[in-house]
Amino acid sequence: MKSRALLIVALEQELPTTGLADWTILYTGVGKVNAAINLMAALTEKKPDLLINYGTAGAIKTGLADIVEVGQSVQCDMDARPLGIALGATPFETGTERFTLSDSPLICGTADRFVTSAPELACDLVDMELYALAKIAKREQIPLKSFKFISDNADDSSQQDWKNSLPDSASGFLSIQDDLLSLRG
Repeated sequence: MKSRALLIVALEQELPTTGLADWTILYTGVGKVNAAINLMAALTEKKPDLLINYGTAGAIKTGLADIVEVGQSVQCDMDARPLGIALGATPFETGTERFTLSDSPLICGTADRFVTSAPELACDLVDMELYALAKIAKREQIPLKSFKFISDNADDSSQQDWKNSLPDSASGFLSIQDDLLSLRG
């Protein structure tokens, strides 16, 4: 039986609908709050049994290019160290420091800021939504896979590099679309 997959993308500029196969797409908007609000609403309405996240990400690790699969998700901007809590850990929660999405060795750090230098918390690439999606997927017990198009190197030229990469992000997805369709069963 074909799964009810939901393709989650922050912005239509990262993946316009032109040329896409039969996908149910959720455009969440930028950031963890928008991602969380819109995913929760979509879960109620669409009742998916598989979540696939696609979008752009900045590379922290050298050598990352094109499309990569994310193995783990961490939250880079949760900082309660004055309370004696590790960087990235949410106060008074356990088991939410990192979420495993696949056996890929790549760790994506999520923060509600456009990253132009490596975050303090160790990660290989950065985005602005994945951690929120992963936390909801875990809570709702729905499998989540994440694929990121490396748009920039999280440095001083990131803003322009990200803008310039948007057409490549969309064509990159089209190149892996058949592989992702096979995830749906």
